[in-house]
Amino acid sequence: MMPPIREANFVYLLIGLLVALIAGPIFLELTSHTRGFITSLAFSATLIIGIWSLTDSRKLFVIGMGLVILDIILSVIGLLRPSLIIDTLSLLNALAFCSMSLVIALRYVLFGRSMDLNRMIGAICVYLLLGISISILNMMVFRFIPGSFNGLTGSATEAAGIDLIYYSFVTMTTLGYGDITPAGPLARFLAYLAAVTGQFYIALLVGTLVGMYLSQRKNDDAQPPD
Repeated sequence: MMPPIREANFVYLLIGLLVALIAGPIFLELTSHTRGFITSLAFSATLIIGIWSLTDSRKLFVIGMGLVILDIILSVIGLLRPSLIIDTLSLLNALAFCSMSLVIALRYVLFGRSMDLNRMIGAICVYLLLGISISILNMMVFRFIPGSFNGLTGSATEAAGIDLIYYSFVTMTTLGYGDITPAGPLARFLAYLAAVTGQFYIALLVGTLVGMYLSQRKNDDAQPPD
């Protein structure tokens, strides 16, 4: 029998993810170049918010705090002495957090005790975490396999990272603007993986949750008043 699932509060995680996603574009729009350290701080804050709002296991909490501390250390080192190794470690650390958060959030979204607004917000968080995870994988391909993407320059790494977040979410929704396109085999694999994952998630999981919500409302209305 599956143990009871803690009532995770996804509102805080959603706010943290949105802040982390919008921090870089705002600085790029206002200053014509990004502030990597500010973006890293925004993501570190998201780490803390996510762990605080989702984790009820002491073991997972310790692991999560370890990721937070490592992210802050890597951000400081990257600010003082930028290098490809530090950037890669930061990406791997971010991917580990997204993977852990995905497992926790999916467990609640799929097996939660009630269908409510918080659970729907959790489904949105899962979608954003999927997009960020695919973005991180695309960033690693961009760094290690030159020429994998058309429409990106190899010089502005931070700006390219923001562009790849945009590209990943556009690909997940299959909008296909065409300003950035995959050129290499691995980049193309991630492109159709993102498209399939995004459409499957929207069509199946979110549709199922909406159906469960409507069914629960119908059952509640059908029950006689006390």
